[in-house]
Order: sequence, then C-alpha cells, then structure tokens
Amino acid sequence: MATTTGTENYFKRLAHQNIPEQAIRTLGKTGVKVSGIGFGGYRVHHNSVEHAMALRYALLNGCNLIDTSSNYTDGGSEMLIGNLLQEMFERSELERDEVVVVSKVGYVQGQNLQLAQQAETDGKAFPDMVKYMDGCWHCIHPEFLEDQLSRALERLRLPALDIYLLHNPEYFLSDKKKHNGTDVQAARDEYYRRIKQAFAWLEEKVAEGRIMAYGISSNTFPAAANDFEFTSLEKVLEMAREVASDNYFKVIQFPFNLFEIGAVSEKNQASGSQTLLALAQEEGLATLVNRPLNAMYNGVMIRLASFRESHPKAIIDLFNSKQTTLQRLEKQFKDVFRAKVPEQVPAETLDTAFSLSKQLERALSAYQSLEHWDHVKQNVIVPQNLSLLSYLNHTLADEHGWPKWAESYTKALTDFLDAINRQYENEAQERSLQLSGKLKSLVEELANSATLSQQALRVLMSAPGIDCVLLGMRRTPYVEDALEALKAPAVPEAKNLLVELNAEEH
Repeated sequence: MATTTGTENYFKRLAHQNIPEQAIRTLGKTGVKVSGIGFGGYRVHHNSVEHAMALRYALLNGCNLIDTSSNYTDGGSEMLIGNLLQEMFERSELERDEVVVVSKVGYVQGQNLQLAQQAETDGKAFPDMVKYMDGCWHCIHPEFLEDQLSRALERLRLPALDIYLLHNPEYFLSDKKKHNGTDVQAARDEYYRRIKQAFAWLEEKVAEGRIMAYGISSNTFPAAANDFEFTSLEKVLEMAREVASDNYFKVIQFPFNLFEIGAVSEKNQASGSQTLLALAQEEGLATLVNRPLNAMYNGVMIRLASFRESHPKAIIDLFNSKQTTLQRLEKQFKDVFRAKVPEQVPAETLDTAFSLSKQLERALSAYQSLEHWDHVKQNVIVPQNLSLLSYLNHTLADEHGWPKWAESYTKALTDFLDAINRQYENEAQERSLQLSGKLKSLVEELANSATLSQQALRVLMSAPGIDCVLLGMRRTPYVEDALEALKAPAVPEAKNLLVELNAEEH
C-alpha cells in the first residue's frame, strides 16, 4: 500500500518539478502525502493508448493519487490503471508505496448488472439491491461488496487498495423519493443502517490487509439538511464509531467547483452550525473533490475551461470536408464488408453505427451547448462505435482490407466529431472568457494563469480543508494544464472569493 515514507520519497524524487510545499498535502489521518490535484479515472478506457500516456505523464510529473470506480467504463478504468501501474513498477519508474489508489463501489451497471440479474435467476440474489432504473441498480450490502472488491483488485492487479469508498449510497434515498407516501425518517434510518452494515464489513477488510482506509463518495454531502437525499457526515461518523471506536473511516469525496460551493457555504452539520468542510477538518478526515470543472449552474451542466476559437466559415468548411471523408468510408463498409459481418449482429445496429455522416449532417446547429453535444458524443456515439469496432476488428481480422479500413474509419470519425466540437467550443469560449474576467477582477493573482481551468483549480485547491482535487485527465495536454495550476501560488481568501463570485452570479 501507499506509506508515509513512500509518498514523501515520491515528492523528494520529483524535487526538480518545483511543486510548491502548499501543493503537497497530508491526506487526513491516513498520513500519506498526496498532490493537490489527483488523476480522475472517470472516462479512461483499458484499450486507450492516449489515456495510458496521460496517466503515466501525471505519475511521472507530480500527481500521485489516482481515483477510479468499478463502474467507470464498465471496469475498463481500473484495468488501464492496473496495467499501467504494473508496467511502471516493473520498469522502476514508480514504487507501489509512492502512489495512492482510490476506488469506489456501489453502482450495478454493465457487466455488474448482468451479474446481479443472473444471480437473481439462479435464486442467489444480492440482498438490499436498489433497482433505481433500467440499466442502473445500486447495492452496498456486504455480499455484493465482497464480490466487487475481489474483482476490483483483480482489474487493478493489486493485492490491496489504499482507499475504498461507497459510491453514492444515496441512490437508496433517491429511489425512495420516487414513491409517494414514503416515511422520510424511516427511509433515513434504513439508509444509515445499510451504511453501518457496510462499515462493519469494511473494517474487516482493513483487518485483513485488503484496504488501508475507507469512506464515502456522496453527491449529497454538501446538500441542505432538509433535502430528502441529504447524507449527513455527522450521522455517518456516528455509524463509524458504533462499528469501532478506533475506526478506519477516514475519507470523504463530494462535488465542489466555482458554482457548487455547498461544502463551504451550506451549514448542514451540527444543528446548522457547521459546514461539511468545517466538520471534516475538525474530525481530521481526508477530503477529495470531484467535478471541479463540471458545474451544475441554473440546472445546466457547464464546463469550466478555456476552449479553441475558430472562424465560423473555417468550421463549416472543415465539417463538410470531414463529413465527405466519413461518408466515403461508410459507403465502402456497406459495399465491401457489411455482408461479411456475422449474422448475429443486427442489421439495424450496423446501419445505425455506420451512417453517422447522415445522422449528424445538421450537428452544427442541433445541440443546445457544448455540454449537450459532449453528452451525446461520450455516452451514445463513441461507446456505440467503439464497442462495435472492437467486435468487428476481432471477427473480420482476416478479411482483406479490413485493418486498413478500420484504421482509416476511426481517424475519419474522430476528425468529424472534432469538427463538430469546434462549433460548440466557439460558443463555450465566450462564456469562459466572461467568467475568467470576473475571477481576475476579484483576485489579481489569477491573471497569471492562462486558462479558466487553471484559475478554477487554483481556487479550489486553496479552499481551507481541501486535500485533493480530482480531475479527469484523459489526454496529456490536460495533465500539463493541471500541473501549471498545481505549481502556481495559492489563492488568498479562496472561500471568500467563492462566496463573492456566487453572490454576483445570483
């Protein structure tokens, strides 16, 4: 596992990187040292060379905390992290005790959902399963957790995890909220009973040496205390103490960004007298922040980053050119390869996947925002085509011309989607420039940071009580941008800045 000595050695070894002292934090009562920005594994996939390169670059240049979850890319995130770590250990580029690995458990999706459904069919259903919606169940019962920890460690290729978090257990409350007449107090009592039961199991895993510490990642830690789905840190601490007075509940994770500032502004603890961060500091808990650059603002998700600017005519010309190339390759698939695809692949699936040039012909004006377009791209288009291409690359590997076509198609699709991206990045950049200007007017020192993302990360890292900001860094340029923020001076009065910014916005 990670150790205090190992993590201290990591930063000594990287002294040439000039990471300032305030950017190296002690992770609560765990005692290990971590970088103020950690590598978030939300969208990384096991077969992406680009994602592996970004993680390696982060680890070699000052980010020594990795956060992932069993449901990130259906286990692919853990697989990539495990494979890369083993390579780096074998090359002596990194020691196991220098890096902090965090994973999370609770979501029942993808292969885990198939597992749970099969268990039901076999009459061995996991207890306390929350069937929130089709395609997304949730469970924190010890039987499920035991199964999941073994699978996570296998994917990560590690004998033990540094930190294991219950991942958004409030899905239980979210499900109860959907039903009229639900007894709120009874629902909350059952919620904390389930958490306490999970904690008892987690304490056993610490004793067995399979995890170093545990905690909860909850989107509702910063919520108002009267919110149906609110997760009370006070109550959670009470559950941990009932399980063991000297317990290993040491870490919490929650959303925090320029516009979602409940962690420092919402007094939802100690009968309305303390904020989440104040209580966490008082208890010596480690704090991990997620969604630092993806903010919910006026009911809409916005990206807090700077974007490329392109001339409108250049975008249209690029779009037309890339669409023509993709259209040609889609026709080639239909003429040459379609008849060779195994019959078990539905014709409708093939027609949908390989007609994007037609489906997206109005894409430059069809989406409300960059975030809307990105959601469709990342959750529908890319997974659909990646999955099908992976299958076809295996089944048609020996077909003459297929490997070359698949390589050309992948590049053409990437270029086409990027041309669409440019349109929405143009619009998003206008918003980003306005916000960046406000930040600079409030704190002069932020003018030294070149991008809105750097400014936002600096503010969050400077907020009292924040140990590590988890950032999705699937590409090396994202890591480089984050490292600039990591090495920049702290922002004075960061909490007051956040309050003032939101007062202006509202």
